[in-house]
Amino acid sequence: STGTCERCGRFICKQCAQPQVGVCVPCHARKLQSLPHTAGRVKWALGALYSGVAVAALTGLLHVWLYLSLEDGITPSQPNAETFDTLNAQFVLASSVVSIITAISILRWQYLSLKVARATGVSTEEPRWAMLAWFIPIYNLVKPYMVVRDLWLNLGGAPARKALLMGWWAAWLISNGTTKASASVFNMVESIPKIVPVALIAGMMAEALNVLAAVLFIHVIKSIESMLASRRAGLDALVARVDARTSA
Repeated sequence: STGTCERCGRFICKQCAQPQVGVCVPCHARKLQSLPHTAGRVKWALGALYSGVAVAALTGLLHVWLYLSLEDGITPSQPNAETFDTLNAQFVLASSVVSIITAISILRWQYLSLKVARATGVSTEEPRWAMLAWFIPIYNLVKPYMVVRDLWLNLGGAPARKALLMGWWAAWLISNGTTKASASVFNMVESIPKIVPVALIAGMMAEALNVLAAVLFIHVIKSIESMLASRRAGLDALVARVDARTSA
């Protein structure tokens, strides 16, 4: 024994791994049980990401349609151009709304996931600081990826599958850059009409990368949630065994 638990008074064995100093494993597990489950926030995050995939896919198909209908490969007909502008404006609005919901949902999921991971002793990352990192210029090009990567690895994610994480982050960064480039090219269409095909191709690439980044992140979130759920289930079983032994 190295002392007693601050919560229940049981002796603490020095050979037992303690996620929290001064508290026995069963009491720590009970504390963890009081935290909200991440499943609800995962559903919101995944729902938002799936919605983003749908909007991006429809926007990309709209670009493909106009590109294939270009007269002489350069100029769209007036009716087609008007239809494209109307639908694209609606998709841009939908994309903006979905992006805001997605950002909020992912930040809420990440915050609680890190909180649970800290409670189980597999992470030392401060949840609030990890959320703030998304909004700091330059720093947000690296830190958010590192937070998700470390969460994945610390929970027991296979190192061999880090390519999935790297692919998600690379796709996300490139899609952001391509989206901005596409918007810039579209702004030049009125002054340089011949650039329409280039603008449409840039738009297709941006939406394809948006879909890829979202799909990869969906897999990452599902994997992390599965590992978190497994750890919580293990602690729940531990508490049940302790309760059974105490009652006996």
